[in-house]
Amino acid sequence: MSLISIIYDVLAIVIIINCIGKGAKNGFAKTAVQTIGYICSVIAAIVISSIAAALLYSTAIEPALVEHIEGSITNAADAADITARLTKAVENLPAISHLLFDFEGVAESLAGSVSFDYSAIAENVSDAVIRPVLEPLLKTVIFALVLIILFAVVAIVAKGSKIVNEVPIIGGANSFFGGVFGIANGVLELCIGAVILNMVISAGIFPEYFSEDIILKTHLFKIIYFPVCGYIF
Repeated sequence: MSLISIIYDVLAIVIIINCIGKGAKNGFAKTAVQTIGYICSVIAAIVISSIAAALLYSTAIEPALVEHIEGSITNAADAADITARLTKAVENLPAISHLLFDFEGVAESLAGSVSFDYSAIAENVSDAVIRPVLEPLLKTVIFALVLIILFAVVAIVAKGSKIVNEVPIIGGANSFFGGVFGIANGVLELCIGAVILNMVISAGIFPEYFSEDIILKTHLFKIIYFPVCGYIF
């Protein structure tokens, strides 16, 4: 078991314990509303981010990207020259690091070609090299933004529901059931973390810290990660 795997498990335990404490403090009503609201928010954020990321890439990013790439590789002398120009072209794109993309496969597929269809190459690079990296990143960002907004709405609703705690209920029972829903909140937060982590892993960012091989070595977090990501993705 690696150090990173241990960190994943420790963080999972800390999150659950923290949510139990908050649930017991907030009481049954507020914690229950939060749990239900968070579940609905996560589902909505997954759907919205998936649709929005694909739409944003296809309509706003890809056309300009393909045109930029095609212009950069036109009149390239050979496959090696095309690879060098592709790397240079991506380096010049705002907010995109060329370190995220690997064009070696492009060079191998073009090796030995006498003539090049630059438009087709640009489209292929977009679909096979850049989209698999950039779209998951877009999806992650949109997912996080939508989740923040929806969670803010849930927090407002949950705060209003706390008045239910004033109904005569044995204090211990109120705290107990709040803690039970706190466990559900903790598991839900881990599920959200698993979804975001899956998006990051799909983009291939820092694989030495974020990979399914590392998660497989955990004891607790893998119980959350693989069922959630296997079901959603």
